[in-house]
This record gives sequence, C-alpha cells and structure tokens, in this order.
Amino acid sequence: MKRRVRRRAVFLVLIYFLISLSLVGCLRESSKQPNPLVYNLPTKLTVAAGEKVPGTDITYDYEDEDGAHLTIDGQEALKRKGDSLAASFSPRPGVDVDLELRIGWVTDQELHLVGTAESSIKDVDPVARTISTSAPIQFSGPVAYGIAKGAVIPGSTIVFEEKTDEGVRLGGIEGHPYRKVGDSIFWEGTLRDDIYARLNLRVLQASDSALHVGGVVTLWFGS
Repeated sequence: MKRRVRRRAVFLVLIYFLISLSLVGCLRESSKQPNPLVYNLPTKLTVAAGEKVPGTDITYDYEDEDGAHLTIDGQEALKRKGDSLAASFSPRPGVDVDLELRIGWVTDQELHLVGTAESSIKDVDPVARTISTSAPIQFSGPVAYGIAKGAVIPGSTIVFEEKTDEGVRLGGIEGHPYRKVGDSIFWEGTLRDDIYARLNLRVLQASDSALHVGGVVTLWFGS
C-alpha cells in the first residue's frame, strides 16, 4: 500500500513537471495580479431532477426513453448522451463564467455533465484567510505557473523572493518560507468578496531567476 501511495505521488509530481515545461518560455514577471485573472478548468457537474445547472437558468426536468428533458431559455430541450450544453453567467459583478459541457450520462434522478468552465475575474485582490467552502458554485482543476524572481503566483499573495541553500524562499505566506523541489505550497483566501480560492501546489523547478509550480486550484463563488 505504501509503495502504491509513493508511486502515485511520484506520478503526480511528474505530470506537474511535464505541464510546467510548456511554461518555460512564458515566465510571469509582474508583482501585480493579472487583470482579469482567468482560469480554464475541466469540470464535472451533477444536477438533480428539478434543479438548475449551478449559476444558470437551465433546469433538468426529467428523463424518459427519449433522453433528458431540460428547460433552456424557457423552452423545452431534449438532450441525449454526448450532446452539448453551453451557458454563460456572471455570479458577481466583474466575474464571468463560460461553461462548455457535454451530457455525460443521465438517470431519472440526476443529470451528469462534463466539460470546461472558464472563469474570468476582474480586479482581483487576494487576501489569505480561512474560507467558506459551502458556496453553491464550485470549480476545480490543474494549474501550472512559471514565476520570475519578485513576481506573484496568480490568485494568491505568494511571491517568489529568491533561491537559497535552504530552498526557494517565498513571501506572502505564514510560517516557514522555504520550499525545495517537490515540496508543497498551500494557500487559501478570498480573491474578491464572496469569491474563494484554494491552491495546492508543488515546486517543480527552481533557479536563481525562475520558479515553476503546478497543482490544483479550487474556486468557490458565493457565500
């Protein structure tokens, strides 16, 4: 069992490392947040019969032998496995979410959707704090960043200060600031009012001038 866990951890680090290689030529150099901050994340949504797709007015009504019956823009829509379902909404001023989904599978009780959720968040001002994870709209997926010395990891307060013999020294985090390759970086807080984020990252590569990290971000919209 321990060997399986160890192999899985090594495999995940390798995946993150491969992701980071694509970012070698596009280091982020700014100490300011991107505006807007954009996440394009794979997503899976489950909608109970009689409920709406989170953030939208699309309702899953029922399933029969013909397929899944939905209400879209006030009109009945019949969807079958593999059919597309797209929606855009703004959960908060300055925040736009675009869903590009497909019908994964359907039962008489639940509609299962898979696809991507692109979230564009303007005027981000991260604050590290304990967050609420009960918001009805949630998306999670992989991220990877290349960070130049003095720059901030997007969607956080974490700054790459320098590489030392003790490892990479990070600013904007509580506690011990040093991380070596393979070590974890955790951050959670608000991006704006009622927009919460949690970053679970690993150090993939580090040099005197650049830091590469990869992992998973989870976003929550609403209180």
